[in-house]
Amino acid sequence: MDIREVIYWLRRLAYLDFRVFDDIRTNPGATIPGVLIVLVACLIAGLGGWLWWILNDFGLSGDIFIHSAIIGSLIAVVLWGLVWLGLVYVMLTQVFRQRAYVEQLLRVMGLAAAPLALMGLMFIPGLSFAIGLAALGLTFGLTTIAIKSVTTADIAQVLAANALGFFVWAGALSLLASSSAASIEPHAPGIFLYNTTTSVAQDVIDFSP
Repeated sequence: MDIREVIYWLRRLAYLDFRVFDDIRTNPGATIPGVLIVLVACLIAGLGGWLWWILNDFGLSGDIFIHSAIIGSLIAVVLWGLVWLGLVYVMLTQVFRQRAYVEQLLRVMGLAAAPLALMGLMFIPGLSFAIGLAALGLTFGLTTIAIKSVTTADIAQVLAANALGFFVWAGALSLLASSSAASIEPHAPGIFLYNTTTSVAQDVIDFSP
């Protein structure tokens, strides 16, 4: 793996040069970088959520680091591959009967997941939720463009397939971030920690005299 080449791809993506997807989709050397980009982006998102938690003084920062920033980030990567990418592939090939290849989807969707790393900035006061939403929105938009570059499906079919994969992925992480006042173990990174604070607050209300 050529790190300089990966940085070059990311720079092109930052400049909105979407031809980069065409360049990497048939490049076997882009397979491992695609997975690593998702992994690093999720870990950065996890660290951002952890820093946000610390700055808001919610307590138990050590548990949040382990369960959210580390375990939650790894779970997000696994679900990305098995759920998000998997559903996109099944929808395109089995439901819409269009051409698509798993390895090509992995390469381009992996690169397009880079904006998840923006959640690393969630610690900025007053902007944390907006940054988290922007990271998810940008990732969804870029993955839609990326998927379109590797399939014969039309844009409506691509949107439907990507929306299903994204919402199931995000929904699963939201459920995994749910916690309780007795046990705070959110297994999801970044913006999904908001669901943890909501769950804990509701439990406190429910059990208060």
